[in-house]
Amino acid sequence: MIQLSFSTNTIRSLHDELTRALKLNNFRLFKIVRSLLWRAEGKPVKEIAEFFQVTVKTIYNWIARFLLEGFSWLVSKHYQGRGRKTKLTKTQQHELYDMVEAGPEENGFECGIWNTAMIAELILVKFRVSYNPRYLSSLLKKLGMTYQKACFVSDRLDEQAYQKKRAEWVENTWPGILRTANATNAVILFGDEVSFRMWGSLARTWAPRGKQPKAKTKGIRKGLKMFGAIECDGGDFQYLESLSYAITPKSLRQLQKEEQVPQDVLALLKPLKNQKYSTQEQFLMAIEEAIGAEQVTCYRAKILRYTEAAGKFNGETYVKFLTQLLAHFTRPVMLIEDGAPYHNAKVVTAFQKAHAHRLTLHRLPPFSPDKNPIEKLWKNTKRDATHLKYFSEFEQLRTAVVKVFRTYLDDATKVISVMKKLRAEAGLV
Repeated sequence: MIQLSFSTNTIRSLHDELTRALKLNNFRLFKIVRSLLWRAEGKPVKEIAEFFQVTVKTIYNWIARFLLEGFSWLVSKHYQGRGRKTKLTKTQQHELYDMVEAGPEENGFECGIWNTAMIAELILVKFRVSYNPRYLSSLLKKLGMTYQKACFVSDRLDEQAYQKKRAEWVENTWPGILRTANATNAVILFGDEVSFRMWGSLARTWAPRGKQPKAKTKGIRKGLKMFGAIECDGGDFQYLESLSYAITPKSLRQLQKEEQVPQDVLALLKPLKNQKYSTQEQFLMAIEEAIGAEQVTCYRAKILRYTEAAGKFNGETYVKFLTQLLAHFTRPVMLIEDGAPYHNAKVVTAFQKAHAHRLTLHRLPPFSPDKNPIEKLWKNTKRDATHLKYFSEFEQLRTAVVKVFRTYLDDATKVISVMKKLRAEAGLV
């Protein structure tokens, strides 16, 4: 057997490398340098290989590389090979992926939400392999998984049919809409509705450890309801607040106390008390029948100020929004909408038929908010307007939301940014 011999300076430098390997927590570098030192001390290659649980050939390869390339080879190892090899085989990783995708209940857990401790237990039971839960998040990311919020799907929905409809949208419906819009010079809009809660919304933020951030809330179950639509090509944004109108005992007292509306006018309004109207037009018609056109002209602004309230999403308010869209866009409108029940209301169907030459409605696949980019815009709006904010009055909520909406009107790039992928796939960039 050939004896390996190094100079004193080389031995000293190898000891320095050994110390560096320990500081770097680089076990691979440590094994190489320790093997070189032991071999120089005369320790048999077989013993070294057995100690580090590698083959004899591996030890000889390390010696050969060092003799050929010297310390430059060791330096190249400083920040390489520090990650541990996976404990699971490729087959086991695929099995783990399928088990995680199936959900906790399918794997014998009572909880419906995965956490790394549960997955560590699953791996131990199924594969007899132990993992630190802190490391598992890295492993799961390597397997192509992310920690994300679930979404609802109907229990009446057949999974195969559901996926088929989504595929049909991607492969046929959406490309067809693009072709038609190009041929007819139509504008493509993505529409939706959104509610902003007066009692606020919570989100994650930075704060001192042990001091959970607190957001005041008035606890009033009242929300601001908005219709919205974004243009696929230019990033135009349109919105309409859904309002309702009703004369209540409180509004009658306010009209008397704050606005000094005469008692005889209030007496005529009392028969309309607690009747709700979906649109301002319907409400004003009822008011006119009660007090006359002349009195409506005189007290219109005052009455509306105290009878306006958050409305509902229904056929009447949706038609009002559709009317606004047709008034704003001079080109034909192709509106993509979700499956909200009121979209099938008789008043909506009648309106669409009456304006079929200018308006076509396209329904997204069921339970597919990911196909509607305006959902991302609503998320951005809540982040900027309502998260961790306190609204003592409803008007403060409305002001905050409208302020953010105006930034979309002033800067179309904020709207376009939520459609990057969709626009790129459609060839609009």
